[in-house]
Amino acid sequence: MNPVKRFRDYIIGDALAATDDVFEQARIRLTFSFTVFFILLGLVFYGNIFANKLWWQLYITTFGVITLPMVLVVLKKTRNVNYAAYLYVFNQVVMSVANQWLYKFELNIIGGFWSTVSLVFTFVVLGRRWGFFFTVFIALTMFVRPLDEAMDGKLLDYHIPPEQVPQQLTLFVFVPFLLVVFALSQTVKTRNIAEKQLHEQKLLLQQNNKELETKNEDIVSSINYAKRIQYAVLPNAETIYRSIPLSFILYRPKDIVSGDFFWFHEIDRDNYIVVCADCTGHGVPGAFMTVIGSSLLNQIVIENKVHQPAQILTELDQLITSTLKQHKMKEDYVHDGMDLSLLKVDKTRKEFILTSAKRPSLFIRGRKISELKGSKHTIGGLRSGEKKFEEIGMSYEEDDMIYLFTDGYIDQFGGPENKKFMIRRFREMLLELHRLPVTEQKQRMEEIMDKWIGKNEQTDDMLVMGIRF
Repeated sequence: MNPVKRFRDYIIGDALAATDDVFEQARIRLTFSFTVFFILLGLVFYGNIFANKLWWQLYITTFGVITLPMVLVVLKKTRNVNYAAYLYVFNQVVMSVANQWLYKFELNIIGGFWSTVSLVFTFVVLGRRWGFFFTVFIALTMFVRPLDEAMDGKLLDYHIPPEQVPQQLTLFVFVPFLLVVFALSQTVKTRNIAEKQLHEQKLLLQQNNKELETKNEDIVSSINYAKRIQYAVLPNAETIYRSIPLSFILYRPKDIVSGDFFWFHEIDRDNYIVVCADCTGHGVPGAFMTVIGSSLLNQIVIENKVHQPAQILTELDQLITSTLKQHKMKEDYVHDGMDLSLLKVDKTRKEFILTSAKRPSLFIRGRKISELKGSKHTIGGLRSGEKKFEEIGMSYEEDDMIYLFTDGYIDQFGGPENKKFMIRRFREMLLELHRLPVTEQKQRMEEIMDKWIGKNEQTDDMLVMGIRF
């Protein structure tokens, strides 16, 4: 490997590897290049200094040759180009003031070119703020000589032997000029590299976005198809309305598919069973559970003709546990389940039996509302001993209302203080609306929830079923 390249890699290799920013890498390279150049230039100056016995210039040059290598040390040790650049600019400020002191701050084109080199470096490496400060500094030094003349030479009242003042060689005009060109060319080169990288990244991002859009379309398409399957499994709402004309179903999934589901079976003209269920989770995982729950209810009630509410829940719990292999205590077993209310109505006797798994229901007669609580056990999930599902039997009168619901409506955040709707507000709403026709009740409940949510997102699936006897 080239010794020069090996030395450069030793000094700034770690700093370059520590960043992917091309502008940061350019600043590191420029600081290294300028520092090494001025160290070598100072060594070259020693020939002229000793040949002409320029002892004042010797002190100034020696200061630069000693302090500039510290810039490389800082680059190597800290990998921080800002620290190194601060030290470099400090060196240039001291050197500039010392040289101008030697020439008694006389304005000349060569000195102006050298100042321009430092100014360009400061702007490129340290940015506009430090570049502005350095510009102010250079401007202030330009006023020293005129100010001295205005003060009749009292400001620069010191004597330097003429033989100690180096001759300004016209050749030195080209050196700072080339340095400025080099710094600017590096800036342009870096910008071009950055633009090329941005263009490549833009193309890559566009390609990735296109792939993501395609995958998203595939996923959404699959979920939409899953929605069709889920709705095919769910009972037709119109079938329920034909059997129970004075009823409504407010069904609002959070996502395309839902983790809440309703189920219905007409045993005969005078008896029917309604289920309002909330499965673990929402979206696709919850939807899988709804399909399982609906299928198992079909098996238990329709195929096996089990019509006793508590027995239905007991068998449903056992079948879900068996289907999801929840009896096997493994770390990766499926512990999902569902909470639900099951209502069996006998129109002839004007009686109903309610049983539930962790879901209360609300019954309204006149202006009195009652909460019907069921079992504390859930269907499926973790088993904690034997589960018993209690039955609540009641007679009903004409115009009585019963409401089965999941927790999505009452747990929705919103309102002026962004709080949950809560069961208290839900009860008050039902007491206000229950005398309205069932279709109007559903409409008003949807309007109230829309206003409550406002700009918030729906937090869970919602299902509310109302039946007027």
